Amino acid sequence: MIKFFRKIRQNLLSEGKTEKYLKYAIGEIILVVIGILIALQINNWNEKRKERNKEDQLIDVLITDLQSKKAEFTSDLAIGKSIIRNSDVSINYWKKSSDIDTLNLKYLLKYLAEDEWFFNENSPVYATIAGSELWKQLPDSLNRQIDNMYRIQFGLIKSAFAKQSEYALNGKLNFLAPNHLLNLNESTLNLQRIVAENDEDFIVFLELFKSGVIRLTSKFETTIPSIDRLIENLEFYKNDK
Repeated sequence: MIKFFRKIRQNLLSEGKTEKYLKYAIGEIILVVIGILIALQINNWNEKRKERNKEDQLIDVLITDLQSKKAEFTSDLAIGKSIIRNSDVSINYWKKSSDIDTLNLKYLLKYLAEDEWFFNENSPVYATIAGSELWKQLPDSLNRQIDNMYRIQFGLIKSAFAKQSEYALNGKLNFLAPNHLLNLNESTLNLQRIVAENDEDFIVFLELFKSGVIRLTSKFETTIPSIDRLIENLEFYKNDK
């Protein structure tokens, strides 16, 4: 192609067609400039495409992290509701009969002894995105929504877990351990006899424990729909760019 253009220029000069040569040279320069601009445009398009792909990957990882948190909360919510339901059965039975229900006793003693309730709200995914260029490009409303989820809502859940662990430890130290109720290999009737001798204390600790579970489940019930909305907004942003 270059030899072809050079031959045309040589022919024009040899024929003394200077004006045509100048026009041709200018046209050739314009073609070269257009070619360079097209190449730059293609390069810019490729770079932007790479950036979009990277942003999409970060958003997908964030969505996966949120889905994982939602699954965890959904499972914990089901457990919490089960604890509340079984606690209510035992508390109401005691109030009506002044006796300890054997049906849920081992189940409740098991959870009353669990003092390792824990939730880690820190997320490497959120930390990575919060310090990236993507964070600056996201709409302010989406930034606030993500920030509110990871720093505030997850922080509140962590606090509720910590408080629940305190309730369990309190019950373990002041009721379960002193009354030798940590070994659930004992027969249900034997456990019932021990608890019946301290029934009022048992009900107090159970109601305190249940109040913490209620607080936790309320946090889950608020946060799970918020996660769904955030995921929906992230997917919309990704697909609408």
